[in-house]
Amino acid sequence: MEEIEYLDLVDENDNVIGKEDRNVIYKNNWRNFRVINIMIFTGDNKIIVPKRSANRRVFPNCYDCSVGGHVSSGETYEQAAYRELEEEMGITDVVLEEIGYFKPYDLGTSAFSKMYKLIYDGELNYDKDGIQEIYYMSKYEIRNLIEENPLQFKGDYPKFFKWLDENGML
Repeated sequence: MEEIEYLDLVDENDNVIGKEDRNVIYKNNWRNFRVINIMIFTGDNKIIVPKRSANRRVFPNCYDCSVGGHVSSGETYEQAAYRELEEEMGITDVVLEEIGYFKPYDLGTSAFSKMYKLIYDGELNYDKDGIQEIYYMSKYEIRNLIEENPLQFKGDYPKFFKWLDENGML
């Protein structure tokens, strides 16, 4: 039996008002929960872009942010970011820089989210079940792939990428 993952439900100001099973949240298309995303850059300004495995429940075989995940009930955005960074990429003992905060109605994203940045040239011990391959891409390569077909990317990625580009963060 699948373990239930509870996420905090938040109001329009991102204040916790309850919690619910992740599956219920997705079934009802709610947007009042929290997620994190991390963009990992190498020293030569390439961006780590994982391609999700075919077995993923949502957005299988799509390119994604370097790291992304839900903020579990009772967790802060920052705690979730470090937990997901270790789970998905095997990276520990680094300092993340918060670079963006979005409410669903800001960019039309799927949830309340914080974006973090990491510059990292070390080894990756990535989640081989959830990630089929890791790519190192320039912002130009990513922009071209988005222009070719934005559906190659997880839902919010093109919106985040555009925001990062427009704000000089790429």
